[in-house]
Amino acid sequence: MPHRIHTISRERFTDPLAIWRDPDFVFDFADAASVLQKWRDPRKGQSSREALVLGMSLENAVAVKNIRRRLLVTPLTPLEEEDLVRELEILEYIGNNALPDALLQVNMGELQTKEEIEDFIQKHLKGFEGTAEYKKHLTESLRTLEELTDIEITDRFGHKLRIKREEVMEFLGNQLGNWLARQMPAKPVTDTIVRPRGKVHKKKTFEHSILTSQTIPPKSIDVDDIVVMKKDRNAQIYMITDISQSMRNVVQGTHFSRLEGALLTSLAIFYYFKKQGRSRRTNQKAFKTAVVPISKSRRIVSSDNELERFLLTAIAKGRTPMSASVRAAIEHAKVKKNTQNRDIHLIIVTDGRPNELIPGYNPTPSRSLIKYFEEEREGIDPVTRNCYIEINSLLRDVVRDQSRTWKVSYFLIGSERMKLTDIWQDTRRTLRGITYPVIIDPSRMDVLAKTIVTESLRLGQSTSS
Repeated sequence: MPHRIHTISRERFTDPLAIWRDPDFVFDFADAASVLQKWRDPRKGQSSREALVLGMSLENAVAVKNIRRRLLVTPLTPLEEEDLVRELEILEYIGNNALPDALLQVNMGELQTKEEIEDFIQKHLKGFEGTAEYKKHLTESLRTLEELTDIEITDRFGHKLRIKREEVMEFLGNQLGNWLARQMPAKPVTDTIVRPRGKVHKKKTFEHSILTSQTIPPKSIDVDDIVVMKKDRNAQIYMITDISQSMRNVVQGTHFSRLEGALLTSLAIFYYFKKQGRSRRTNQKAFKTAVVPISKSRRIVSSDNELERFLLTAIAKGRTPMSASVRAAIEHAKVKKNTQNRDIHLIIVTDGRPNELIPGYNPTPSRSLIKYFEEEREGIDPVTRNCYIEINSLLRDVVRDQSRTWKVSYFLIGSERMKLTDIWQDTRRTLRGITYPVIIDPSRMDVLAKTIVTESLRLGQSTSS
C-alpha cells in the first residue's frame, strides 16, 4: 500500500483498519437505530467509504506486485510484454495519484458513495496517456471489487467497534436480544403450550405406583398414581409488519423512522426467541419466528439471510395490503410441515388503516361488524370498510380452529389521542372477540419489542394448566 495513502488516512482517522472485538460493548435501541441507518444509507457511513478506498489500494498494490513478478519470471512475447508494461503504468499511476487523492476527498466528506469514488478515479485517468481499451479494462476491474462493508460505531461510553456487513445482522441481533432480555422480568420462559387432556402414560404410572406401594409389581394402582401424557406444542410467531408510505415518518424526539423502529423490533424478537431456543438443549426449537412485511410481495421472512436482506433493503412505500399479508401468514402456518405441531401467534404492527383488498376473496365476518358499519359508520370509505371486514373474517376463522391455539396481537403506532379517533374505534370493533388492540406511542418505539414479547410469553401462560 502506498505510503501516501497511509499518511493521509492518519491525518483524520486513528488506526483506520483496526478491528475491535469487545464482548462488553454497551448497546441499546438508539445505538442499533444509528447502525441500521448507516447500512441502509451509504452516505451516513464514512468509515465504509474510507475502507473502500483503502481496499481498492490494497487490490491495486497486489496487482502491481503480480505484474512485476510476471515480467521478471515469465517468458513473454514482445507484444505481451508491452501490454503488461502499459497496464503496470496505469496501475502505478492509480496507486500513487488517483487513490490518495480519492481518500483525501473521502476524508473531507466530498465523495459519498462507491459510484462517486469510481467516477473520481476515472476522471484522474483522463490525464494519463493510455488507450481506451486499457481504460475500459481498468473500469471493469474496479467494478469487480467487492464493496467494503465495515462501519465504525461508538457507544455512549466512548467504546468503538468496527462491524463488517456480513456480521451486521448477527451483531445487531445479539445485541438487541441481550438488550431485550434485560428488559424482561427474571422468570423462566414457557416454551410450550401445555394441554390439560391426554393419554395415560403407562410406564410413568407403573413407576409411580411402585414407589407408593413399595412392592414390585405394585399390588394396585391408585388414582393419584396415574400420570397423564400432556399434549405439548411449541410456538410459531409471525411478525406482520407495516412498511407502507406512512412508516417513513420520523419518530418525534428521536433520529429514526417508524420503519426502522419496526425493523429493529422484528430483529430483537427474532433473536430473543432464537436465544431462548439455544438455552434449551433439545433438538426441537421451542420458538420459531418469521417476519411478514405488509406489502405486495407476500413473502415470509424466516431465515437469517432473508432477514438481513429485508433489514437492509426494506423501503416504506405504497399502500397497506394488511389482509393479504395476514392471509399469507395464516396459509404459511397451515401448510408448512414445521408448523403442523405448533400453536400460532400472529403479531400485527401498523400505524394506520388497511386499504387494499384481496382479489376474489369472499369474507364471512361477524354480523355485529356488518351492523356497525351499516348503522354507525355509514360514511367510511367502502374499500377501507371491506378491508376491515376481510381482517375480521380471516382472524375469526383461525381463532375458532380447534386443531391448535391461534393467538392474535394487534399494535397501533400512535399517541394515546388515537383512542379518540375513528381509526381506533373501527379497529377495536373489527377485533372484537379476537383480541384487544394496543397503542404504542411512537416516541417510545423502544418499548414495542418488550410489549410484544410480553404478549408472546402470555401465549404459553394463558393456556397452560
